[in-house]
Amino acid sequence: MNFFKVIFSILLLLIMITANSLAELIDNQVIVAADAKYKTFAKNRFIAAKKQLLTDLQGKTDMEKLEVVNSWYNAILYKSDREIYGVSDYWATLYEFVGKGMGDCEDYTIAKYYTLKELGIDPNKMKFTYVVYKSRSGENISHMVLSYLTVPKPKSKDDILILGNINQRVLPVSKRLDIVKMVRMMNGDTGAQSKKWKQLDSDMKRKKL
Repeated sequence: MNFFKVIFSILLLLIMITANSLAELIDNQVIVAADAKYKTFAKNRFIAAKKQLLTDLQGKTDMEKLEVVNSWYNAILYKSDREIYGVSDYWATLYEFVGKGMGDCEDYTIAKYYTLKELGIDPNKMKFTYVVYKSRSGENISHMVLSYLTVPKPKSKDDILILGNINQRVLPVSKRLDIVKMVRMMNGDTGAQSKKWKQLDSDMKRKKL
């Protein structure tokens, strides 16, 4: 009887290990698929992301994770959805963004959100945020960033950190003088989900490249 219990325990452990492997944000299957679809540079980007973000940041503070993840993704080339996908608005998965090596402000935001969530950051602290920022030429431009709430219910601009691709630093809204207006904060997978969010989450779960 004890023999069967041992066998059952081993099988259960193997199932748990397999489930965890399948749930891993960047696994070997993604790396192989990226190499096949986008070739060597894409494969190397995924290998680097897995090591520098998902492995090396384990055990670091939230602030250290925010700063490294923000800088890492900001190094990826900016291109508009029109240039990449031929449409005016497209939310790419982290896999498409890293695979292609280019994306727009929504894509930076999405990649940072899912990576930080994988690193154990509470998704309730992170919001997709539409803002208006003033460019160097003085033009007001609509933009998306990832907000990190330092307290559950922010009461001032000091309580909200901004992870964006225009300014490379993680700063509170109060120190982002280029942000003219915060238009709207959206929940990620912690609240009501829009059609666009549901599609994104579905694409992320199947690791769409």
